[in-house]
Amino acid sequence: MKKCKFLLGLVMMVMLSTGIVQAADRVLPQEVAQLNDSLKRIYAPDRRVALFDVDYSIADKHVMLRGVTTSAEAKKALTAELRKAGYEVMDCLQLLPDEKALDGKVYGIVNVSVCNLRAEGDFSSEMMTQGLMGMPVKVLQRDGWYRVQTPDRYIAWVHRVGIHPVTLEELTAWNKAEKVVVTAHYGFIYSKPDVKSQTVSDVVAGNRLKFEGRKGAFFAVSYPDGRKGYLPRTLGETESQWRKNLKQDAASIIATAKTLIGVPYLWAGTSSKGVDCSGFMRTTLYLHDIIIPRDASQQAYKGEHIDIAPDCSNLIPGDLIFFGRKATAERRERVVHVGMYIGNGRFIHSQGDVRINSLLPEDELFDAYNLGRLLFAARVLPYINKEEGLNTTATNDFYHF
Repeated sequence: MKKCKFLLGLVMMVMLSTGIVQAADRVLPQEVAQLNDSLKRIYAPDRRVALFDVDYSIADKHVMLRGVTTSAEAKKALTAELRKAGYEVMDCLQLLPDEKALDGKVYGIVNVSVCNLRAEGDFSSEMMTQGLMGMPVKVLQRDGWYRVQTPDRYIAWVHRVGIHPVTLEELTAWNKAEKVVVTAHYGFIYSKPDVKSQTVSDVVAGNRLKFEGRKGAFFAVSYPDGRKGYLPRTLGETESQWRKNLKQDAASIIATAKTLIGVPYLWAGTSSKGVDCSGFMRTTLYLHDIIIPRDASQQAYKGEHIDIAPDCSNLIPGDLIFFGRKATAERRERVVHVGMYIGNGRFIHSQGDVRINSLLPEDELFDAYNLGRLLFAARVLPYINKEEGLNTTATNDFYHF
């Protein structure tokens, strides 16, 4: 990349002196613009989960490529097609992960109870999603902050405190180690097996720490970065025991969802500290070891599509129901909200806080606003581990590097 920066300086001086620069903020030649759009549609149609962000500096038939992509295939196709079109290509397009800059540590483990992932590497940037302690991530890039990808393939930036970077070997060891899974919605880890001792950190439901043994009423645990502490055994279970007790039926999942009633709405939230609508669905299912896409507009097109009957008679508990702008002859529907059907016309969702409402006018919990923007439902539970994007930690590749 140092070579690219040096050459860029020379090339830009020449281009500026001739007045024939064309870059990302100017109009590209039509053939280049069409090629860029075509490759983006093929290799990175959803920038939440794949990147193809290319900057072009063009003078006559000379082009310098900069930017980033997560697709080696897209990078290869771009340079090949440009050369086929007669361009002399200087390829400084960065393929992520940037293994050399990351010193081989292209993986990470979330190291705080809840880490905030943002659109850019800045605390003032919009929060996009969250990760939970013990969650493995791919590290794509480092620029003060880390650009990471979560097990649901979401890409965003996290402050360096939020994750502990590791090598493949270190992540494999973490994934294989016995864990303690936090099952309480909130609690603390202590420096000694005594709740009056100094706290080490807080924890939330779904956090995973390395199991180091038992001491009285506590689990001895260690963090991804090696810190140690003691978790009250009333707040969690060993992962092996947790898996034995695990239930993934609709009734059990709905029961878990109801334990979050009253938790405040938090944009991009995916923990028991706060959830947005799709984060509530993701969190509830994750507590049953089920991983689904992050956003409502992604969740809506998984599983079996269901057009909802006026009396909801074709819905079953556990179905996800979606709301938003209805389709017209000119445009597709726009999904902006999601809830889970719990039976008898009622659904549980996060809107202001986690609450139960109804689609039936005769119900005391009737929600006229959301009925007015009701779109359709998706039945996802029968498709877990049978459809891409619907899986568990037992099958998701992030947990098995």
